[in-house]
Amino acid sequence: MKLRKIIREYFTFTKGERSGLVVLIIIVCFLIVANRIFFYFEKPTLADEQAFEKFLAEVKAGENQKQSQPVSLFHFDPNTIDSITMSGLDLPAYVKRNILSYRAHGGKFRKADDLRKIYGMNDSIFAVVESFVEIEPVDQPAPRKSYPAVTEAQSQTKEASVLPLQDFNTKEAISLQIEINIADASEFEKLPGIGPVLSKRIVSYRNLLGGFVSPDQLYEVYGLKPEVVQQNLNNFRVDGVEVRKLDLNFASVDELSRHPYINYKEARRIIDLRSKNGYISDKNILLTDSIIGTEKFRKLVFYLK
Repeated sequence: MKLRKIIREYFTFTKGERSGLVVLIIIVCFLIVANRIFFYFEKPTLADEQAFEKFLAEVKAGENQKQSQPVSLFHFDPNTIDSITMSGLDLPAYVKRNILSYRAHGGKFRKADDLRKIYGMNDSIFAVVESFVEIEPVDQPAPRKSYPAVTEAQSQTKEASVLPLQDFNTKEAISLQIEINIADASEFEKLPGIGPVLSKRIVSYRNLLGGFVSPDQLYEVYGLKPEVVQQNLNNFRVDGVEVRKLDLNFASVDELSRHPYINYKEARRIIDLRSKNGYISDKNILLTDSIIGTEKFRKLVFYLK
């Protein structure tokens, strides 16, 4: 009896409630029917279809034009080719720029395989360009000159005035080969123009990057003058040391933004991309989705996994 009373209290409507329920049902039915009628009579505009067809035609035309363009490669000597002629080579702009920069810093190519030392020259690019490289012999030894014989007495008489006093302990006279990924600050200090402050900055920047992939990255060290880097460029080398890489699928926004090539805004966008699309299997998506700019991506790609 008590249960029946409870059910009656919860499921019995007053006259006003019944009227309201009827009105609500009518409104819902009206909206359903109106929605069906609206979509039945609505027709897509021809303008949208025509614009879409035009867009598809332009895309296909662009693809066909790109496929029909001949590859512009020709025989060249990387030691002598000028920037204007270099611009006609079908190579990435950063590779051509680094070839000219390497040469401007005193570098020489003695064989085609030396091009692999260029920052950004990967195996696929080298495989295409290798057969077009023609290098003239460089650094040929000068012919030996003959001099009149000098007696021991003449030599002893003249040597004091002819031979200048040289100090081989000066910093400028030191010729070192420094592996920039493992050298400590004291080793960098041995080079001219690099004191204790700059040497520590080089090591700190290396730690932020996760390792250098090219000596040219020393130009990015704050306060290190370009002429100092150029003066010492032949003293630097990068051996096959594996750089520390960022895992795009697990790195936090703070870990990403600490890298010199990623700012906080870009790190935040990477996290948003990961949250939206799930696992990132191709790091090139950062470029195709315009998260990272092209020039920055070409440097950053070595630090991603």
